[in-house]
Amino acid sequence: MPQAARLVDTAQIVEEFDTSRPRISVWSNNADSGFPSVARTTGRKRFWRHDQVAAFFAERATRQRKLSAAVLESDQDELLGKAEVAKLLGYTRVATIDAYRRDRPGYFPKPDQQDTDGQQWRRGTIVAWATSRPGKGRRRSAPASLPQTSAHGNPDELLGISEAATLLGYSSVASFLSALSQGNIPELPQPEALKKEGRARPRKKWRRATLVAAARQRGTLPPPYQEDDDMVGASEAAQILGYANTSSFLSALGHGTLPELDEPDGFKYRRGSAGPPRQQRWKRLRLEALAERRASP
Repeated sequence: MPQAARLVDTAQIVEEFDTSRPRISVWSNNADSGFPSVARTTGRKRFWRHDQVAAFFAERATRQRKLSAAVLESDQDELLGKAEVAKLLGYTRVATIDAYRRDRPGYFPKPDQQDTDGQQWRRGTIVAWATSRPGKGRRRSAPASLPQTSAHGNPDELLGISEAATLLGYSSVASFLSALSQGNIPELPQPEALKKEGRARPRKKWRRATLVAAARQRGTLPPPYQEDDDMVGASEAAQILGYANTSSFLSALGHGTLPELDEPDGFKYRRGSAGPPRQQRWKRLRLEALAERRASP
């Protein structure tokens, strides 16, 4: 072993990697766990190489966060028992979930339902938590990029959840499915088709026209009458009208010294699941005509 290799004991591993002593003991005594071998023992105290321990937790975090397409495509409203949740998350024991709820209040989501069958969670609840959960020493991996999806094309073409997430302004399939399972997309009707592929659960499909209409309602796509006009935002409007910067233009607009522009010609909608923030837009021809009038003696 290299002389410079850093060694850590159980207490240091617990502190740095946000785990527990019993779990380290279980992993260390299980040859199949992948946990590194003890590098040195001093009395009853055991030490491990820090780089090997870090690699173990990095691989474990990646494995636990990576959910299969089958999980993401499955019914997000389906209720799962504790054993099924543990299996979905890649845990070998349900005790891991019990430990989260006992030792870290607020970390693991509360059950969506509890009855004679025990505690149950919606699949969507667990998917949303698994893809964004906090934790010391962990970093959220970048979500898989969504496909570029045009609002134009065959209006009757059936599109899946990835395309739906794109058009409706979500950053990932997981966030779209979570919102859908919680009823947070009232603009989107029930799927118009369920396509079964092999032994996997049927996949939800919507007509392109249905998704585009929902996206326009949510504000993640502009109304159709705005698409073909040459529209500009505040920054370019300020330049056309001769203002020193965008702030001075917006200030003039806010103080009513540009009554000709009180009513914008449209809005630009910024994508995002939290809502449709709007930015005012004006037709270029309208601004250029106003600039000419302002320049006239």
